[in-house]
Amino acid sequence: MIRRLYLENVYGTRFHFNYQSGVLISMLSGLGFSNEYTYLKYENQYDQVERVIPLTEISAMLTFLKGYLGYKCFLDYIQQNEQNLKLHYQTIETAFCYIDIKSLSKSALIGGALQSEISFNKKSLWLKEKAISIDVNTDCFGKVFPYSYPFIYSSAYEGKVSIANKGIVKAPLKIEMYGAVDNPEVNILKNGEIVSSLKLNVSSLDCAITVSSNPTIQYMSMNEAGNITNIYQDQDFTCDNFLFLGVGEYEIEYKPGVSTLTSCRITILEGYLGN
Repeated sequence: MIRRLYLENVYGTRFHFNYQSGVLISMLSGLGFSNEYTYLKYENQYDQVERVIPLTEISAMLTFLKGYLGYKCFLDYIQQNEQNLKLHYQTIETAFCYIDIKSLSKSALIGGALQSEISFNKKSLWLKEKAISIDVNTDCFGKVFPYSYPFIYSSAYEGKVSIANKGIVKAPLKIEMYGAVDNPEVNILKNGEIVSSLKLNVSSLDCAITVSSNPTIQYMSMNEAGNITNIYQDQDFTCDNFLFLGVGEYEIEYKPGVSTLTSCRITILEGYLGN
């Protein structure tokens, strides 16, 4: 399978490295991983006490087929929003990592094309998104969900579904609630026992609530008829609220606090060493 790479900014705008954009990428290095370990010594043996995944660097060669004009267009893109840029890498599966652009060289035109060396600081593991939906008090037979990442659908009248984190670290969750709610809560269960909870002290007949646990983009918001408000102060501070899913199999339970049609979509961000 041909590998494909593209950048994506926080607005969802993508820049593809292909003939259509006129910018090709080659000579990639640094796509692997590196670990740093701390050990304790016991006589003639060592016991690992800590593993740290350090900041690493990805480097490549960019060829701007449109010369300086293509170079300028690329600069305009990365300067739109340099924070939380994603580098997507697609082979058999698609994964992405958060990056900063460390450097970009500029050289003379050769045959109308311009070649530049680029380096990225890789700030995260390779991440894969998947989503699961919990629909309460509704029959959703025949629904189609146009998600670009793997989607697991389950109609759960009791508001509970099973899910697994197949990555190597705990996975941040993005919780999205739609419809009516009255002090809603989301619970993560392991072997029938609650291990983590989100509880909100809010009520609405029709709203969209989003709670993102991504460490670099944590927020809580509620949208009612287009009016978006920060609901951080409305959380139950005795609970975890920004939820993470440990490695392994769990159940997730959604309690909207109402008996009318409502749903909850959960996006899981699994972390892997490679892709």
